[in-house]
Amino acid sequence: MPPISEMAMPRRLAALFGHLLKVIGMNFEKEAQALQQQITADRRYLHAHAEFGMELPETAAYVTKRLKEMGCAPVSLGGGIICDIGSGDHTVLLRADMDALKVIEDNDLSFRSQTEISHMCGHDLHTAMLLGAAKLLKEYEPKLKGRVRLMFQPGEEVMAGAKSMLDAGVLENPGVEAAFSLHVFTTLENGVLSYKVGNAFSSIDIFKIRIEGKGGHGSALEYTVDPIKAAMLIYQGIEGVVARETSMFHSATCSIGHFEAGTMYNVIPESALLEGTLRCFDDDDRERILERIQHILDGISQATGTICTLKTMSTPSLKNDPVLCESIAPYLSEIQGLQVMETTEPASGSEDFAFISEKVPTMYMILGVGNQNAAPNHNARAIFAEDKMYLGSAAMALAAVKYLENC
Repeated sequence: MPPISEMAMPRRLAALFGHLLKVIGMNFEKEAQALQQQITADRRYLHAHAEFGMELPETAAYVTKRLKEMGCAPVSLGGGIICDIGSGDHTVLLRADMDALKVIEDNDLSFRSQTEISHMCGHDLHTAMLLGAAKLLKEYEPKLKGRVRLMFQPGEEVMAGAKSMLDAGVLENPGVEAAFSLHVFTTLENGVLSYKVGNAFSSIDIFKIRIEGKGGHGSALEYTVDPIKAAMLIYQGIEGVVARETSMFHSATCSIGHFEAGTMYNVIPESALLEGTLRCFDDDDRERILERIQHILDGISQATGTICTLKTMSTPSLKNDPVLCESIAPYLSEIQGLQVMETTEPASGSEDFAFISEKVPTMYMILGVGNQNAAPNHNARAIFAEDKMYLGSAAMALAAVKYLENC
């Protein structure tokens, strides 16, 4: 049996290591807190100048200007902006989405959007917090053990921005080894940071089904091929695939939110259109349901004499890497004021950062900026608390630093 003094050594080292972790986390938290006023100013400018889709000229110009003010060298890529801080053999990526929604804001804020586009999903906070992290990392640059690539992305709401930047080489030259991103939720308590290991967000398949028939007078149906009838059968058939053919132990949902046909009460239209989404967590379920939808279209097309075509735009489920999450979460827990928790429930929404998670280990986090009674993201009256934004900046910066130190 070793002497008692030797047995105590591991405990002493552990206590010292824990203290060092706390000091490191506290320093990032304090440095970020000193930036809170600027982070808020950045957020409010972006909020008042919300832009939708893949082309965000005002937003991109502002982000570029702010990065240059910090001494960074931003570069346009794939519709977005990238910026590298540090150098070395290892590279880690931090990402923020910059685009807004086609929602008219219904809030009495001095910086509210004045157009039909607004930041009701909180991407203005994401961008502002990554700008805050950029400032922290730039000041820490001499101590960085590698390279941090900042990714400011357009078009998340249209599920196109991440793929565009990926195709343009956001993970290349040099090769990115891991990636972090963060999203704000108004319905999660302010200052809580949660993450889900494994499947964190569902896949999404946005589909359009066009039914071509033969138009004519409502009094002479024998001369027509009714696309509305076929569309109704398709609607019922798709509903049955999820309700009757998917295991109760698996989660999947399919909804049709747009049904369009005809312009006159007494005219059978030439065509009809159905648009909807399929969301799954299991890849096998996703493939099976999409295949069954096509079978339904083929059968109804033959039975009704219509021509039914299916087009999809797909985004995979976002998967958080277990090893990456388990290695970084303890460091984040040492940031004062930030309550870090691992959740067992994935989010039912979808996130195009999933394309990045297919290529490199990823940790995608949720930062609470409200409470459970607040209006949710995408609501015209959603209010995003600003006072804990600096914690998001600190968490992103610290995640990058600790990843590089542990390479």
